[in-house]
Amino acid sequence: MSNTTIGRRGALQLAAGAGAAAMAGGPAAAADVTLAVWTGYPELEPWYKAIGEAYTKAKGTKVTVFSTSLREHEQKLAAAVPTGTGPDVFDVGQILGITFIEAGLVKPNPASVDGLLKSGAYRKSSVEQFTTEGKTYGLPMLFSTPAMFWNKTMFKEAGLAGPPNTFQEKMAFAKKLTKFDASGKMIRSGMSLRLSGQGSGIAEKFRFILEPAGGTLIVPNGKGKFHQGYDNDAGRNALKYYVDAVQVEKVDDPKVQHDSAAFVAANTAMLMREAWVIGEIKKQNPTLDYGVAPMPAWGSGPHKTLLQHNGLWVNAKSKNIDAAYDFMVFLSSKEASVALTQMSGWVAARSDVDWSPLLKEIPQYKEFVAPAEGMQFYPEPVMAAWNEIETRLADRLPGAYADPAMQDPAKLAAFIKTAAAQTDQILKQNDLYGT
Repeated sequence: MSNTTIGRRGALQLAAGAGAAAMAGGPAAAADVTLAVWTGYPELEPWYKAIGEAYTKAKGTKVTVFSTSLREHEQKLAAAVPTGTGPDVFDVGQILGITFIEAGLVKPNPASVDGLLKSGAYRKSSVEQFTTEGKTYGLPMLFSTPAMFWNKTMFKEAGLAGPPNTFQEKMAFAKKLTKFDASGKMIRSGMSLRLSGQGSGIAEKFRFILEPAGGTLIVPNGKGKFHQGYDNDAGRNALKYYVDAVQVEKVDDPKVQHDSAAFVAANTAMLMREAWVIGEIKKQNPTLDYGVAPMPAWGSGPHKTLLQHNGLWVNAKSKNIDAAYDFMVFLSSKEASVALTQMSGWVAARSDVDWSPLLKEIPQYKEFVAPAEGMQFYPEPVMAAWNEIETRLADRLPGAYADPAMQDPAKLAAFIKTAAAQTDQILKQNDLYGT
């Protein structure tokens, strides 16, 4: 492996080998069939096209790929799949996949796909996430699991020997890493937090701190019901951390560049994000000197990180459903999984892949493919109401981060109480509430 972006010919060779191994003896698809694939990750489009060309060579079936932004992808799927005008195969996060399952728009896996999922090729937690009421649906494609990126050059300049172990250390380090110009304007943030945006992502990133602090958005009661779990010290501490970062310690600012763009451009010192950022660095700033560390702990507590799956799904209304399942298995082979990570930066979900060549070349992947011992994972609940719970909370958080009133502990606590009550109300509306 000479670099992280393999050539098109290399991807085709890998995928062709994968298809031969995975589908030997399977029925050949008709040569006049064309499968439509939709993705919300534009960086995956080259991978889909490369594996699609290999599939065409192996099976004769043509593959077309359409990509757009994640939010637009979700909207298009919601409009097209129920009418039978959507794709044959699509990718989407498990929290949205469940809505298609409950609507009957994704059917239980056929025996060949169910067998692959349960073959040992995937982690037990992945199998559980893709099982609903005893039946499996779809296949895990990639993990969206965050770790902490840190700029080694900036740390050295600040006299810091290595990444922070706790969120408290992270705040202290960020104060030493933040830079201002002569007028007092921030020109480099010490850490880049998710302070704004659209959709559920803001609340998802809030969980990056809430969960290590000892809270959670919803708590199961053991009887199939749930209630809010953040109207407590953990919820208040997590919100205070954001407020302090923006308003008190001034290590982040809504006005500066944020997210991966800021880290890749060396405009922030620390970022909590997923493995795909490595691919962005490779393409846009390959000389950046950076490391990837475990997500910080809260004080003396354990290190925790989100376990989020993005899956491959077959549209139940596909006119080429057998070929669609066949292609989904083709996309999920070991060889295609390696190509996915090499070409996009995302970490493929199969657990039986040998990542040692990749780690030898790019050691920053280690925290994503071989997490630190003792790391605890918190998954996303598999329920249709989860997206609404996160989205409604996400609508509230940006205003709180920038509101000077949140420096008052009583007003901060009142904000958390109101937000948590909304979470419980959503659970009640979906007949999911229970203490």
